[in-house]
Amino acid sequence: MVYKIILGERPPLSDGPQDIASDKLVDGIKKWLEIASTNADDLESAAIKNRIATLRKRLSKERLRNIDISSEMRVLSETFDDSLKDQFVYRYPTERGRILFKWKDDWSVVLTRFPAADYDIFAGVDLWALGHATASVFQFMRVLEHGLRALAQDVGRTFDVQNWQNIIDEIEAEIRKLSKSLPRGTAKNERVQFLSEAAKEFVYFKDGWRNYVSHGKRNYDDSEALRVMEHVRAFMTAVSSKMREKQA
Repeated sequence: MVYKIILGERPPLSDGPQDIASDKLVDGIKKWLEIASTNADDLESAAIKNRIATLRKRLSKERLRNIDISSEMRVLSETFDDSLKDQFVYRYPTERGRILFKWKDDWSVVLTRFPAADYDIFAGVDLWALGHATASVFQFMRVLEHGLRALAQDVGRTFDVQNWQNIIDEIEAEIRKLSKSLPRGTAKNERVQFLSEAAKEFVYFKDGWRNYVSHGKRNYDDSEALRVMEHVRAFMTAVSSKMREKQA
């Protein structure tokens, strides 16, 4: 099978002296061993790494026959099989896996404007896909903090160590000042409306989810976490239309 993957053919397995492995085959095996080495790192398998090292050493010092390479590859394959017995593998349910697989597309607008949110967004989607609903909700509250920080900066405040209520109060106070100081007109109305609605949304998020999940007051099921994910994505997409994270 390995020969077919690499070369599209399988060499004869005779044991004669003329049956020396071709340079093409050896080059193909070496390339395959690079892939196998990466897999060995992922599996944290010293046994696989040792077998790969042994075969690499033989390939560098000997003119191996096809049957020798076949034997080495069979042993390596068996080592992989043995190593997999100690591994824990999780299969994402089909629909959850589909949502996880396209997370970057679903969040593309937000990622463009808030690239620092990349980790929190992926973690939130992945935790939901794994069935850890409450942890997923907590992670999406972290996603919102990227937007809250940008909103604070937009009105001249800094979101650092304050709790949500305090920074929201500061933001709303600045919005009231802008409402009085900005020149009258469409631009003022649109800006004040957007800022006011965004601030109010953060109040809803705080009272509806963040206070509960951050202080261990309740757990969430899968459907609730999915609703939070969709709500946060829609809101952060709207925020991304007007502002972005401050560049360092």
